[in-house]
This record gives sequence, C-alpha cells and structure tokens, in this order.
Amino acid sequence: MTPPAVQGQRAGIASRAAADLIDLALVGAICGAALLAYGLADFLLTGPAFELPRISRPGAVVGGYLVCVGYLTVGGAMAGRTAGKQVAGLRLVGASGRPLSIGRSALRAVLCVLFPLGLAWVLVDRRNASVQDRLVRTVVLYDWGMK
Repeated sequence: MTPPAVQGQRAGIASRAAADLIDLALVGAICGAALLAYGLADFLLTGPAFELPRISRPGAVVGGYLVCVGYLTVGGAMAGRTAGKQVAGLRLVGASGRPLSIGRSALRAVLCVLFPLGLAWVLVDRRNASVQDRLVRTVVLYDWGMK
C-alpha cells in the first residue's frame, strides 16, 4: 500500500492510467454481457438457434461510448470513483473538494470519452490535472478511505 503521506494528494499519470484501463476492461465486459443477455433472451423467446446479435460497427461504437459515458457519470457522481479508481485508491472530486453533481460528472465523462488523450496533460501540468479536469474543474486524489 502507498504510504499515508500521499493520502489526499493529486494522483499522477500512472495510477490514473491504470484505473482507466481497468474501467475500459469493465466497460467492455458490460457491453459483452449486454449482447449475451440480448442473445439469450432472443433464444428463449423465439427459438432454438442461439446467436449473438449482429451490430454494425457504427452502432457498436456509439453503444460502447454511451455505456462508457453512463459508467463514468454514475461512478463520478455517486461515489466519486469507478471500480478502476477504487482499485487504484483514487477519488474524483470538484476543485473545492466536494463531490460532483450528476451534471458535472456527465460533462467530464463525455469529455473523457471524446478526448481520452486529454489524460496525457497530467504529464506537463504542475497540478496533475488532465484537460478534462481543467475544463470541468475537477481533481483526482489518492484516497484509500483512511480517515
């Protein structure tokens, strides 16, 4: 575990990228589970041949983006963290340190999905802020829930 001295400080690129990769894998799993559930429901309702639904590439991209935005929005607004941030010991808060509203969380989620390379700004920003953090006035802190 990271020393308690880091608790409450702004998170760096490595822990944030690790959390985002975990979240990306989970979003992929959610999308896969949704397709499987749809295929299973179709099989149970219409007949003996089980098939996964066929989705066009644009439909899959849009669907994936919507699931990702929803996942990030709910995680940011409800607990200040997604599953990836929980594993990495991170919390998302407003610049004031208060939890995010659903609107600010949604705006940040949309920006993260549309411009994921904005995270790289953490490498040059003296406050470890991504482009999304700067625009929406948010902060990602180390937080293992130790109080």
